[in-house]
Amino acid sequence: MHALRATAAVALVTLLATGAHAAAPDAGVPMLKQDAVAPLFGPGPTVNDPGFDAWLRAVRGPVKLPFTIWREPRRVGAIGVHASPPAKTVGFSDGALGVPLDERLRMLCGDAEPCRVWLSGRFGEAMPLPVPEPETNFNVYAVHERVEGNGPHGAQSVRGPDCLAIRALKPLHCARGPKRCERCKAAEASPAVPKLLDLCPWGEVARPVIELKRGRETQYRPYDVMRSFADAAEARAFAQKHGLTDVELP
Repeated sequence: MHALRATAAVALVTLLATGAHAAAPDAGVPMLKQDAVAPLFGPGPTVNDPGFDAWLRAVRGPVKLPFTIWREPRRVGAIGVHASPPAKTVGFSDGALGVPLDERLRMLCGDAEPCRVWLSGRFGEAMPLPVPEPETNFNVYAVHERVEGNGPHGAQSVRGPDCLAIRALKPLHCARGPKRCERCKAAEASPAVPKLLDLCPWGEVARPVIELKRGRETQYRPYDVMRSFADAAEARAFAQKHGLTDVELP
């Protein structure tokens, strides 16, 4: 019996240590306990944007949002940065976490109240009763870093393989082009660099367009650059790790 208790204690310490490491900024916190690779998030509107509610209803898949969370007298939260609980609050389910949400919050915020933290997950999934109205539920898949500053902070949503591609591209400066712009001319002379492209960017703004093959169909998609790679080897390793198949590199 003593051996079993000792083993359980060691397992708990190991689990808490793992959780503390996973909650660090940019540590690649997995969305679910069984996930080995963190998903890729792309930017959406700020949480105080007039179109935020419509975006949140329309988005498919997990989202990453800033929350203000009060732990006493019972745990409730609200999207964004708040000084006190608003009329409409959010409840949280943490069954997908390896370490309970309260413990993750303690690791990040100590006893500070409220705790402002980035969480990723989904709205509207089942929550244990009783839950007082008008509270809604956010099922937490991952706990990220603390929210810094008053914002406005941008929401994010997961980008699946259909929304991602890797291409070797030269830098872009402006729409005038190398014939009319010296900086564009210098960019045109620069070597191409492997880049991760977001093919489902949010917002109606002017963007470059790339030609893609999707099966037998040719598509022209606007894009944002999510990140650049040091070389083709790094880009291919990233694609293999994240299951990306639309990769064209020299």
